[in-house]
Amino acid sequence: MNPPSPLPIFLERTARLQKAIALQPVDRIPVTAWLDSFAATYRKVPMSVFTTDLLAANRAMIETVQAFPTLDAIETAVTPPVLMGISFLSRVKLPGRELPEGSLYQVEEIERMSLEDYDRILEQGWPAWNQDYIARRLGYTEAEIGSSIQACGMAGQRLFEAGIPALTSVNYVPPIESIAAARSIGRFMTDLHRVPDKLEAVLDHMEGFYLEMLKGMIRQTRPMTVFVGMSRGSSEFFSPRLFNRFTWPTVVRTVETILDAGSVPNLHFDANWDRDISRFKDLPKGKCIWACDHATDIRKLKAELDGHMCIKGDVPAAMLSVGNPDEVYAYCRKLIQDIGPTGFILSPGCTTPMNCKPENFKAMLAAVDA
Repeated sequence: MNPPSPLPIFLERTARLQKAIALQPVDRIPVTAWLDSFAATYRKVPMSVFTTDLLAANRAMIETVQAFPTLDAIETAVTPPVLMGISFLSRVKLPGRELPEGSLYQVEEIERMSLEDYDRILEQGWPAWNQDYIARRLGYTEAEIGSSIQACGMAGQRLFEAGIPALTSVNYVPPIESIAAARSIGRFMTDLHRVPDKLEAVLDHMEGFYLEMLKGMIRQTRPMTVFVGMSRGSSEFFSPRLFNRFTWPTVVRTVETILDAGSVPNLHFDANWDRDISRFKDLPKGKCIWACDHATDIRKLKAELDGHMCIKGDVPAAMLSVGNPDEVYAYCRKLIQDIGPTGFILSPGCTTPMNCKPENFKAMLAAVDA
């Protein structure tokens, strides 16, 4: 049985995004959003359901796009808390369980990993240590993990059948982010100064397994882009010396791996990276997206990377939540004028907030049709 053909609207939306990524002229500025919790509030799905019934969450996201058809894509078909927790070596607190109903889920970054675990990882090897850690310290079962993976596949198929591209179906969290979460940010920063050689050995060891797994996932699922989430290794947290030793080599190896496997690095780099933006001109031209969260100066990104890398962002969450439609529209028009017309994707900074006003979301979309 042949797989279903993509709908014309799917092809139109995908082509618009691919042209923006490649720095080519577009018929209009593409616009995307990480819907997630906004879809829950917009469709009135309880957060306790949205975070545990992934297909219900996916349905709410599809219905939200159908209500706002100017959207060219959503970031991902669904956000599975269990897989997010595994990525960050942390438990994820859920509404209706550890948190009150109506709350956002929360990655619980506490010190679950000890300094001695660095030696255990190097002695046992990452796969064995990680398997034990997930089962014993995080408490996630094979059934939970398998169910989440299966739901992700079904959600992606549903999105495709609805004519809605997922900007990414593969999420990658580099080891530096995982260890920082598992050790807690304070302990991790101490480790960078007290045991840098051992930490570097562990990160390099982990990265070998991470990147091999990433290559396999890309070749299996063929995503439009690969989401690469980083913040703790940013210029805001790392001195130039630490950035050069720990962050930049990871960025380069990750980008090279994704490109070699046939996809596009979607660099979702939260926090402030202003100091080191110029370094990114060393990456291949017209092959990456920089998605900023309003902490990095998007106009500095334009000044440094114009004609070299697609920029994605940057409508502030606060404006979408407490601003008014006129403010949102004016902000977005100014962004389009300053950052476009090529190599730009309009989107909320990081994600669409749960309490985003629908009229503000509509105003953001209207800005691309002006």
